[in-house]
Amino acid sequence: MSKSSKSKYLKAITAMALMASTVVVVAPIASEASSFKDVQRTHPFYDEIKNLNDRGIINGFQNGTFKPEQNLTRGQAAKIIAGVLGLDTSNVSNPNFKDIPTTHLYFGAIAALKQEGIIDGYEDGTFRQDDFIQRNHVAKILENAFNLKASNANSLPFTDVRAHYKEAIAALYENNVTTGKTATLFDGSSNVTRGQMAAFITRSEAVEHPTIQPSQSVTFEVEEYTANEIAINGTTYLFDDSVKAIFTTENKIALTGAKITATIKNGVVTKVNNVVLNKAGSAEMGVVFNTNATLDSITINADGVIVKNVSVTGNAIITSNVKTKMEFDGTAITGDLIIADAIDSQSKPVLKIKNSRTGKVHVKRNNISIVSDTVIPEVIITAAVSAINIDGAATKVTIESTKLKMTGNVKFERLLLPTAVELALNAVGVVNYLTVLNPDTRITIGTGLLINELSIPAGSTVSKIIVNYASVASQIKAIIGGSSPSTGVPNTGGGNVAPDPVIPPEKVNEFNVKNAEELTQALKKAKAGDLIKLTAQITADVALTDLVMIDLNGHTLKGNVTITVPTASGKYSLMPSGSTGTISGDLIIYAPKVNISLDGLTVEGNTIIE
Repeated sequence: MSKSSKSKYLKAITAMALMASTVVVVAPIASEASSFKDVQRTHPFYDEIKNLNDRGIINGFQNGTFKPEQNLTRGQAAKIIAGVLGLDTSNVSNPNFKDIPTTHLYFGAIAALKQEGIIDGYEDGTFRQDDFIQRNHVAKILENAFNLKASNANSLPFTDVRAHYKEAIAALYENNVTTGKTATLFDGSSNVTRGQMAAFITRSEAVEHPTIQPSQSVTFEVEEYTANEIAINGTTYLFDDSVKAIFTTENKIALTGAKITATIKNGVVTKVNNVVLNKAGSAEMGVVFNTNATLDSITINADGVIVKNVSVTGNAIITSNVKTKMEFDGTAITGDLIIADAIDSQSKPVLKIKNSRTGKVHVKRNNISIVSDTVIPEVIITAAVSAINIDGAATKVTIESTKLKMTGNVKFERLLLPTAVELALNAVGVVNYLTVLNPDTRITIGTGLLINELSIPAGSTVSKIIVNYASVASQIKAIIGGSSPSTGVPNTGGGNVAPDPVIPPEKVNEFNVKNAEELTQALKKAKAGDLIKLTAQITADVALTDLVMIDLNGHTLKGNVTITVPTASGKYSLMPSGSTGTISGDLIIYAPKVNISLDGLTVEGNTIIE
């Protein structure tokens, strides 16, 4: 057996431990199979049962029986497997199976195995701990776990084999793990008994006995790979099924010279953590990296790259080697998108964000153009940037530059200028709230941009802040702050300031949410005075434009919370009296007329009240 086959066998030991454990009941009895009242030396599985019992893998019942003809359940298997592997069944993450509450007898074992990627549930969110294991399913598990192969699947003597299980059953048959129920029938839909599983385990173990190795992290440069394996530093490793979606024929060009950090266990690449793409496309044709896999991070270190359908739980980085263009298409970035600075200030790269979502976008690159067909939650333009083009929408844009020219077609909910900046705002479109915090800021507004509300510092005037105010006054609907002639009343060129919304003294509606999707829907429906209550920890960013109450209910909201209510006034409590909870990210509040209470709230990030 090759090294890669041995490594696959290790995976088998784990999976088979699960199956072996299923042959067990919690209370042990005498260690020898001959002591089982119902397993005599004449029993067909006597040797296999004795083998596993002697090693402590399986046990019998308190009444001295083994019940070799009894079917195995998934829950029993999980309980024993967790014990065989020595897993911590107390400090576990809840897999949230609908039929396995935290009080369930097998919860710790099932959660520990799910956490290790050893078992999984069904598409409907259940684990079905009382279901029996069928022969077809066992065949598939043994084939994958022990890397059992069939030289000719079509030579099977069985006439009842379903196509989906054909290779697996043939692999077991050729390796003498099974001979079938009869000479011509495998009977794949029937249940596996305790005695049969003992036989499956020992026969599979007899193929070879490698040593189990711990997981390790390996960083390497991609050279050549096939659909099933890759050579790394002279050693061949197999791909886990979840990894095969990355190392496809379609991605071979994009992965040429790529630097990858991966997790390897027992000779199998179980996860690709980080990918650095180094292969550039031509001016006519981009290089496409297309996979539905999930990565910890991705770095685009070459020009003309198109990243499609990837899920990134951490950050995505665009380096200075991107000089003309790159694109995200159908990509989900949970962390931040960082556009790094470049020595070559003459290049004008275009970043397209198509049908994708990102976290904060940090722009450190001068002369970049961002084109997005989806709303970006936040764009932070750093001090190094003096020119930028944005075609698209953003919930918040923060400018940290001292001198900036902005062009494009924009729809910004909020544009924040925290420091003194000379800003040429030559974009067309709409900015709902333009907030100036430094009186030394000077802005020139283009003729195609509408400002619904401009907020300026106390003691300043709109004519000082807006250099060309006389010619663009009609484009600014309302002005807040400053001193005469801008004292908080509408300017003469625009519309009227809307009256402050009434804050109901008590909640009107209550929304109970347990995940990010339900939270998003609740935020769309909730109005001032309504209550959104978390019933579990949720990972999401929250943007409030109404004074909605959030009851964290003792849970952690893993994300940022932004409250933007510039025209509201009165008193407001973010959480109801007596509630507690934690925001793991930043809390940013822009509500100059509201007296806000944050009683019971813990903020692990920054709290910014503007």
